[in-house]
Amino acid sequence: MQRWVVLALVALLMTSGCEKIEREVDQLRDQDEETVLKVKYVNAFTVADQQEGLTQEVSGVVAPRKEISLSFGTSGKINKIYAQKGSVVQAGALLATLDTSVWQQQISAAQGQVASANIRREKTAQGADRHDLEQQKLQVEKARENASRAAEEWRQGKILYDNGAISKEEMDNLTLKDKQAKISLQEQELRYKDLQEGADRLDLEAANVAVEQARAELARAQQDASEAMLKAPFTGVIAEIAQIESEQTGPGTEVIRMVDISQWLVRLQIESDQIGNWQLGKKVTLTAADGSQAEGRVSFVAPVLDEQTGTYPVEVTVQGAMDTWKGGMTVKCQYEVKPRSGLLVPVSAVGVAAESYYVMKIDNEVVKKEPVKVGALYGQYYEILEGLNEGDQIVSTGISYVVDGEVVKVANEE
Repeated sequence: MQRWVVLALVALLMTSGCEKIEREVDQLRDQDEETVLKVKYVNAFTVADQQEGLTQEVSGVVAPRKEISLSFGTSGKINKIYAQKGSVVQAGALLATLDTSVWQQQISAAQGQVASANIRREKTAQGADRHDLEQQKLQVEKARENASRAAEEWRQGKILYDNGAISKEEMDNLTLKDKQAKISLQEQELRYKDLQEGADRLDLEAANVAVEQARAELARAQQDASEAMLKAPFTGVIAEIAQIESEQTGPGTEVIRMVDISQWLVRLQIESDQIGNWQLGKKVTLTAADGSQAEGRVSFVAPVLDEQTGTYPVEVTVQGAMDTWKGGMTVKCQYEVKPRSGLLVPVSAVGVAAESYYVMKIDNEVVKKEPVKVGALYGQYYEILEGLNEGDQIVSTGISYVVDGEVVKVANEE
């Protein structure tokens, strides 16, 4: 430009006077300055493949790995609460009890029934003892004597009846007495035989049933008593005590709430274009507002979209107690990702127009508006799927201050 001005001055000196020359020189100087002012300086970014060391950051909500509401399994008056709010209790520790006097009485009665049923079963299984056998043998002898006497009386009565000495009614009475004596003898002999042979199968089965029924009643009483005791299902912290001693309670009514803080669960909501980066077992770095950090692992990735939020629920499990963490607090989760294309550009370099994206590409110091297709957002970078190639140079900031076709100079390059 400077050389062209000199040549122009020479030409003017040869064709015009001094006044005209000065006027032309001033005009040319103004044009030169105007041209210089039109060239803008911009910050540029050179597109390069970035596949490694990329991270995304998303916020999640902290919750205890386990949280449970504890209630008694039966109704009654709370007798004693052993736990204190905020205290750490071990698994199996007794937390609270109901008044168990009624159940203790039921248990004692049921234990007595079991003992009695066992004794009866053992006696049935052993059969009759020696004393019973001797007594029954005497009964058989007595019945045999009665039968013999009745038979003799019947024979004598028959002779008398045949000779008309007694009436038919008297003879019928002697006949009935004889039959009854014989039946009684048979019954006593069968009883004696049963005692000699031992326990009857049906009697033994009945004795077994009685024992089982007694045991079932004892188990029921013991179960009722156990439901009157509240024990810690795991090692954790008492988060809430909802009732007090001497208060009436029932099944399903919360008495104590426990949380397990040996593990934490962080719940995330992941956009559909990012869910592919989340895999079970993947390491995640979590940072709380106070700066405390922990390492977690992805323990759940929802297979379907949550229609209410339009995102995919993801859970990260953190092992170990975090003293400053509380349920409901928000933490930042950082995890490594791998873009589909590998081409990333700063968010500040991407503009939006008519629901489409564009960048201001620099080609031989001239800006050109270039449409692009963006993918996922990785921190401060957009993934570019279409429209740019590795090595392309674009305006990195202030794209609204340059226009398509404008001449620019690069002031700073990233």
